[in-house]
Amino acid sequence: MEAILIDRKLILTNAPNNIGQQVSINHAGCSAGNDTKHRLYIKRTDRGIVAYCHHCSESGFANDKSNDRLSTWVTKPKETKVTDNVPTPVLTPLTMEGKVWLVKYYCNVNSDSFHGVQYETNKVALTLHNPDKDIIGYQIRNLKTNATPKYLTSYSYSGCKGDPSWFNSHKRHLVITEDYLSAYRVSQDTDFASVALLRTTVSDRTLRQIHDLNFESVTIWLDPDDAGIEGAIKAQKKLSHYLPKETTIRVFTLDVEPKECTKENLESYLERNL
Repeated sequence: MEAILIDRKLILTNAPNNIGQQVSINHAGCSAGNDTKHRLYIKRTDRGIVAYCHHCSESGFANDKSNDRLSTWVTKPKETKVTDNVPTPVLTPLTMEGKVWLVKYYCNVNSDSFHGVQYETNKVALTLHNPDKDIIGYQIRNLKTNATPKYLTSYSYSGCKGDPSWFNSHKRHLVITEDYLSAYRVSQDTDFASVALLRTTVSDRTLRQIHDLNFESVTIWLDPDDAGIEGAIKAQKKLSHYLPKETTIRVFTLDVEPKECTKENLESYLERNL
């Protein structure tokens, strides 16, 4: 039998949720040299998670069903509807409309995080990153009143689909937000790491990333509406089940979103509750 060489932790961290789904990522620690072309393929099967690297030809296997507290949260196999991918936007400088929207939420219009979209006056492209600061896609915000849809998200490759956007993941304390601008503001104006879920739920892969980054504390600060409150409670339960007991987990129930706070208020809210 061929020796299993690919690190089990790497496989589990990046494993897709559903049976039959496959992702491709950069192979960290690849024996054939630095992999920047997503040559490591990881697939979930009915027997476990298999991996193969097309750069070094190493293989691997992992099973997250035993001796793993996270196994109780893994998505059960189900039929999923596959939709067409949103095309990657053609980036341009921000329009005046885009700058006005960003300034409203105290954001730096000269940041590399924000771009305009070709031929679209009322749209802003928000740059999505993984914990290693690699660009994984863009979320397009439609600034028009009552726009439908308000957000469209495109990912660089299929393995990233549904992933959140990370900021400053090397910090000791993490703030989980619902939207991108809130996470951006936390990152820029405080000494906290942040992750924008781009939704109200924490995926299994995001949960593994949070675990592996070993934060001292995690603050869940979602939008103050019914969906955000319900999502925060579920996220707290999920994190408490899986993260080490030493990790402090708390939920903010403020009637304001991080992006709406001044720098001073944002720092005050977070630091006084450590």
